[in-house]
Amino acid sequence: MSSISKAANKLLILLGIILVAPATYAQQAPQYSQYIFNELVINPAYAGSKEILHINSTYRMQWTGLEGAPVTQTLSIDGPTYNKRLGWGLHFVNDELGAQSQTAAYANIATRINLDRFSTLAFGVAVGASQYTLDGTKLDPGNEMPDKAIPQGRISQILPDLKLGAFFNTERFYAGLSAASIIPFKDDKTEVTTPRPHFFLSSGYVFDLNRNVRLKPSILLKEDFRSPTSVDINGFVLLHNRVWFGASYRTAMPLFTNQQMKQLGKRNALALITQIYATPKLRIGYSYDISLSELKSYSSHEVSLGYTFLKKKYGRILTPRNL
Repeated sequence: MSSISKAANKLLILLGIILVAPATYAQQAPQYSQYIFNELVINPAYAGSKEILHINSTYRMQWTGLEGAPVTQTLSIDGPTYNKRLGWGLHFVNDELGAQSQTAAYANIATRINLDRFSTLAFGVAVGASQYTLDGTKLDPGNEMPDKAIPQGRISQILPDLKLGAFFNTERFYAGLSAASIIPFKDDKTEVTTPRPHFFLSSGYVFDLNRNVRLKPSILLKEDFRSPTSVDINGFVLLHNRVWFGASYRTAMPLFTNQQMKQLGKRNALALITQIYATPKLRIGYSYDISLSELKSYSSHEVSLGYTFLKKKYGRILTPRNL
C-alpha cells in the first residue's frame, strides 16, 4: 500500500473516531432536500393537512463516491380520519453514515382547529423508537491507532423518540414550528451516540403569476443551539399544475453561536429540484445537490415518489399540490 493510501486510511479512521466519540459529537439528524413537498418528515403537525391520503418515499445519496457518505431512505403515509379535526401519519426512516446507522418508526397524530373558512392551525405529536447501531469493524485502526472510543464489534440500542409540532396554513400560506429528538439521553447512559434535539421553523407562500404559473418561495431554519443555524432559502415555480422546478440554497448563520462566517461558508450548498405529476395522483421528484465547499467534487442525489388517493368529489387541487 502506498504512503498516500496509508495516510488517507488514517485520515478516515481519525474522522470516524471523531464521529463516534460520545463526549464530543452527537449523531446528526438526516438531511433532506425535498421536504418542501412533504413536511411530515420534519413536522408531525403536517399529518392530514392535505385532507387526502398521501404516500411518499425518498431515497437520498449524499456526496456520491465518498466512502462512508450518508445514505437515507424514508417512507411516510398520512391522511385524514372520519373526524375532520384529526389527521394521522406514519413515518419510517433508515439513515446510514459511515459506521453509524439509525432505523426509526413513528406514529403521528395531529389535531386541526379551523380558525376561519380558509385558515387552519394544527398541533401534532409523533411517538416512536429508533435503533442506533455502531459497527466498530468499519473503524478498525489495526495496531497503529488503538482507541477505546471504537467498539470491538457491532453495538446496537433501541431508544424511545418524540417529536412535537405546530402547523398553520391557508390555501396559499403556511408556517410550521417543530422539535425532534426531544427526549434527552446522557452519553454516559447510552451505548451509542444519539442526535441532539433539533428545532425547525418553516414558512412559505404561493403567488399566482398568471393562470398557468405559480411561484412558491419558502424558508427553513434548523437549530440545535450548539452549532450554527442551518438556513434553506427556496424558490419554486409551478407550471400548469403539473411541473414544479426550482432551487434551494443552504447555508449557515451564527445566530446563537460565535463561529466566524468564513468557517460557515464550508456548509454552503445548492440544490436543483423538480417535481412532476406524471398523473393527477402520481408524483415523481428529483434533486441534484452541489456542495459549494471542499466537497464540491461529490454531488448528492435525492429521488422521491408520491401517490395521492384523491377523492372523486375533490374539485380543488390548490391545497394538496401547493402546500
